Amino acid sequence: MSEKMREESFENQVDNDQKRYSRYVCDSRAIPNEIDGLKPVQRRILWTMWNSVAKNTFTKTVKVAGLVMGYHPHGDASIQDAISAMAQDFTFANNYTLISGEGTFGDVLDPKAIASPRYTEVKLSDFSKDAGIFDSIPDIDYAPNYDETSKEPVFFVPKIPLVLLNPISGIATGFRTSMHGHRLTDTVKSMVKYLKTGKAQKVTPWYAGFLGYSDYARNDNGVMIFTTGFGFKTVNGSLFLTDAPQGWNREKVIDYLDQILSEKENTELKNYIDHSSDCFHIELVPRKGTVLTPAMARKILNKCTNEIEVPNVINSEGRLASEKTDEIIARFCNYRKKHLIRRFKRLSEIEKEKIERNSELIRFIKEGWNTKVVSVKNKADLEKRLKGAKYVFFEWLSGIPIYRMTVEEASKCKDAIAEAKKQYAYYQQLVKTDSKLIDFIIQEINELAVKWDKKAV
Repeated sequence: MSEKMREESFENQVDNDQKRYSRYVCDSRAIPNEIDGLKPVQRRILWTMWNSVAKNTFTKTVKVAGLVMGYHPHGDASIQDAISAMAQDFTFANNYTLISGEGTFGDVLDPKAIASPRYTEVKLSDFSKDAGIFDSIPDIDYAPNYDETSKEPVFFVPKIPLVLLNPISGIATGFRTSMHGHRLTDTVKSMVKYLKTGKAQKVTPWYAGFLGYSDYARNDNGVMIFTTGFGFKTVNGSLFLTDAPQGWNREKVIDYLDQILSEKENTELKNYIDHSSDCFHIELVPRKGTVLTPAMARKILNKCTNEIEVPNVINSEGRLASEKTDEIIARFCNYRKKHLIRRFKRLSEIEKEKIERNSELIRFIKEGWNTKVVSVKNKADLEKRLKGAKYVFFEWLSGIPIYRMTVEEASKCKDAIAEAKKQYAYYQQLVKTDSKLIDFIIQEINELAVKWDKKAV
């Protein structure tokens, strides 16, 4: 083999290895899924908590992280960090937490002030359950975990696109994602519009508790930028700084105020008094003869944070994609409909089986098999005779208790058949009639928004 051929072969190998590694990092660590809005470690955390005591009971974070390691082979530290981040409920962290925490998980003044996972406890939040994440479990696809000893979800299918609700950032090899948080009500309104008209409306970034300056606009390069600045409030004649730009902690804000006070150009601000405890509450003291207003303060404290929107996701087909918010909503709604059809087909089969089982039990009683049992040698012989008599559920019938073989039970079976037929017809309607399915989706997401947002849909 010539030197040139060996060199080209090596270059191709490195190139291919780099591409494979880049894709591995995107799929396995850094980029969220467009349907459930979760990175793999987040999905594995929720899956583990659902299948453990942490489903309903506060459990040590370190214990939960240990359980998650059965699915996530990247060390307990990264899992502990992810759990803590998912439990943070302050401005710019999570608009709607999927995990409830007890202990210190930081605050807007210092997001990194998180206690050791030995001392914090977590459980699944009520919102995560109401959002339908775990309702989807019977009707989603699964894949082997890293050592093929168990199965884990490929992705969940919640009621709403969680990828839009909480801010998400991630850096992979050659790719990154940076997505803003949005209000549930706005997301639901866009979903309703798409389901009714086929066209979703765009949604504007929103962060719970933030009342400072904000702007959402496209720059000269066509990229969407979300800008946040300081917020102020007048209380009893005094002006307070109540909000800071995204990414600013108390230390950075105090340093900025000290810088302004040291500048010769400053003729309005004399001093400040920091009353902050778990949120910004800094009194701005004006110079003598100056009345500070929010507009004046905004000119003095004029620094902002500009967050570029990079909406890279893993789509439902498992491909990397860059999607705008309205595209995410449209694709989510279409996938949600397919998922619900799959669910209602399964539920239809369950109701159908109820009808057939109860019908056979009525026939079993009417044909007097309860009196024939005494002449049967054993259970196997009974099953053979029932099978010969064209009973489908002969194994089940051979094991039912004696009290189920009464006239009263036959009457109950008729009621059960009537209820099962009603449910079967309802599920079949949802499967076959698109308008009925759309009405179902709209009702469930409206109820979710009314419960979890103060501003009703």
